[in-house]
Amino acid sequence: MKREIALGDIATMKAAIAGGINRVELNAHLELGGLTPDWQIVAEAVKIAQAANIDLVVMVRPRAGDFNYNYAEIENMRRSILLFKSLGVKMVTFGVVDEKGHLAKGKMVKLIEAAKPMHVVYHMAFDAIVPAYQPQALQWLYQYGVIRVLTHGGQLNEQIDETIHHLQEIVAMAPEKLIIMPGGGITYENATDIAEKLGVNEVHGSKIIAL
Repeated sequence: MKREIALGDIATMKAAIAGGINRVELNAHLELGGLTPDWQIVAEAVKIAQAANIDLVVMVRPRAGDFNYNYAEIENMRRSILLFKSLGVKMVTFGVVDEKGHLAKGKMVKLIEAAKPMHVVYHMAFDAIVPAYQPQALQWLYQYGVIRVLTHGGQLNEQIDETIHHLQEIVAMAPEKLIIMPGGGITYENATDIAEKLGVNEVHGSKIIAL
């Protein structure tokens, strides 16, 4: 099982690597759900990840709150993506949702194009998409080359055992080669149990290994 840790500093990254983590998602301000980190930290993290031969994903999220970004915010995200690409980042995570709870396809295309040839992950903005629109969103994301979707299966104030049924539905509705990665309330204590219930082999959390 692949374990991805969400973290916000280099010291925690080094500890996670020493603890056997498979992949790191680098953020700023985890207390706000994760925002775009400073480029200096990203540059250092790239070197550490390369030396340890582990995957690094970098968060691109310009502010806390909803995922309905305006033109200036999308441009901010696009510039961050291009900067991270220049620093050697191989994988970025972002998500855009419109005011009606649809996947914001036009804005997503702009960011996906900027990210090439980096891998793109759609983060928990997925849970802000109206459930009725989620099957179509998954198909679209897969068609546009997104490799993985991070989801809690509901609002983050709901416990993971309350959202497990919808997570099972998301796994079932996803295209076969699109990885569904559960997160939000998954820890080193319950990760194996949740992965088995969902039939997935990748899990995400800030406490996904014991540090």
